Amino acid sequence: MSNLRQETHTQTRDCVLRAHASEMLARTNLSVEDFAESLYKACVSDFSGDVLALKKVPDLDGLFSANDQVGYGKAIGRWNKRVERWLAKDGVEIPSWLEEPWVTALLPEWRERCLIELSARYGLLAVRPVFADTGDAMQVFAGISTNLGHLAGVGGEVFADCVFDHLDASNAGAMEVHCRALAAHCMAMADKAAQVKAVH
Repeated sequence: MSNLRQETHTQTRDCVLRAHASEMLARTNLSVEDFAESLYKACVSDFSGDVLALKKVPDLDGLFSANDQVGYGKAIGRWNKRVERWLAKDGVEIPSWLEEPWVTALLPEWRERCLIELSARYGLLAVRPVFADTGDAMQVFAGISTNLGHLAGVGGEVFADCVFDHLDASNAGAMEVHCRALAAHCMAMADKAAQVKAVH
């Protein structure tokens, strides 16, 4: 991969991560500090202490346990500022190791959409994350029904003239998102069905 292609891919990935986090913050009562806390917890869950230290993720839990109020206050302030810089539209590059914790830190609605968009850019289906996120077959089936309904609505507009071409560009994005979301949920449900069948 050339440096230009790699840079473009990184910028695109960063835009996707920032867009979903920013939309979540704009449409909920969550603050940047709330997202920073969720991101910290996701990092702690994903990485060992040595890796966290290497990535300069503060040991907030250790400082809190040690009742080091001054150290904790300074560390969490620096962490919040760091997350703010990652969130900024023209902010610093989001490191590749942070991608999974970042997605995990999103609320389910935004997490799923982010996973599907990232997977589409990588040429993959977001199958594992769909089920890993809920573990609930009923929720996955609800995702199938919801995306099928959205797809039917968009498809009705697109194929009103029985043709899908450049005149349908305004609906193409929604068509792509709902098709990929439906495919991801269907594959997750198919995997679950195979598991259930294998038991008998």
